[in-house]
Amino acid sequence: MTTATTAVASVSGHTITGVPGRFVLGARTNHLVSDSRLGPGESIQAGELLLSAVVSCAMANFEANAAELGIPVTSITVDAEHARGTEDPTRYEFTRIRVTVRGVAQSSADALGERFVATCPIYNTIRRGSGAELTVTAA
Repeated sequence: MTTATTAVASVSGHTITGVPGRFVLGARTNHLVSDSRLGPGESIQAGELLLSAVVSCAMANFEANAAELGIPVTSITVDAEHARGTEDPTRYEFTRIRVTVRGVAQSSADALGERFVATCPIYNTIRRGSGAELTVTAA
């Protein structure tokens, strides 16, 4: 019997003394500066990071599946947007993802889109939700 292991992704964040609303995020050996929507507004914000994740996943997914299926894609462009809820500001009112696949027929682009929907955990988490667990510790 084979046991599957699940890779756990991890990101940590730290405040920057003297700059309210600015944070340093770390993933493995990579670091990124992020601002809250109430912070300085110069760096990428949390909602934009969420959109960045689904854009990056879409591009990688479409590219890999095109190669696997022998579909001659010349380029892929992905645009994503969302708006904070007006009645419930703890949610996004909508999330829209637009993928443009150049160099292929619409039927091939549709096949790549179907594979993306069937396999992308980021897209499907946004689409269906997965719940979240929060632990808060005073130190």
